[in-house]
Amino acid sequence: MPVRPSPRRYRCSACGWSKTVAPVSDVLMPGHDYFDMCPRCGHAPLSSKSLARLPAGMARIATTVEKWLKR
Repeated sequence: MPVRPSPRRYRCSACGWSKTVAPVSDVLMPGHDYFDMCPRCGHAPLSSKSLARLPAGMARIATTVEKWLKR
């Protein structure tokens, strides 16, 4: 039975880029649901933290707010 992963926060120590992702299914797409390297500067590896205590809906709201603030 497929299980949706918990939300994660990715952070780049080189340039300060960060993103919170809340996958909607168990199918993860690179650059959208998970990150191996920083999309801004290419630094790898990224630090990542599971936000298991944060409900998926709250993580989606956090991602939306991050997008609004970066505009």
